[in-house]
Amino acid sequence: MVARLDRVVRLYGRYGPSRLPLGDRQDVGAGYSMAAGVLAGGIVFAPVSTLVAGSLGSAGVILSAVPVYLATGFVVGALTWRSLPSSVPYYSAVAALVTVAGNYPAGTAVWLLLAPVYGYEFLNPYGGVDPPTSLTELLGAFFELYPDTILVVVVWTIWIAVPLSLVFSYVYERSRSGE
Repeated sequence: MVARLDRVVRLYGRYGPSRLPLGDRQDVGAGYSMAAGVLAGGIVFAPVSTLVAGSLGSAGVILSAVPVYLATGFVVGALTWRSLPSSVPYYSAVAALVTVAGNYPAGTAVWLLLAPVYGYEFLNPYGGVDPPTSLTELLGAFFELYPDTILVVVVWTIWIAVPLSLVFSYVYERSRSGE
């Protein structure tokens, strides 16, 4: 198991975030790494949700949310790695958990606000209601559904979000240190 993880660390160091624009900076590379964790979570969670829900519709909703949570995961991850003091014990693990905790409210807010743009036939987190036709209706629906939506997203995804963020954080930090 350790040999496989070392191989993953070497591959991640060679082909991972450091090859992307500004990826050699610790905060930006960590943002890329956290975004990769979100992508991996979406890839794992979509089929699981299809099996649990018994329909492909749940996978469609999840796959439509992945780009939003991926973008917010990058931003929250980069900001976390930039602002968290390096004196924090278990820095990469704490930063990964803070990123997950921050990505839930940030990603959910963006996803709910963008839902009308996605189109109501494919994505309707507003559960059987007509699309908001005004900014007031959109904001009213948003503030009504935001707390419940965060709760549902956390309950359904925490089992995959925390382990993946910890693994991606660990592999990223090990690849940066050249181990």
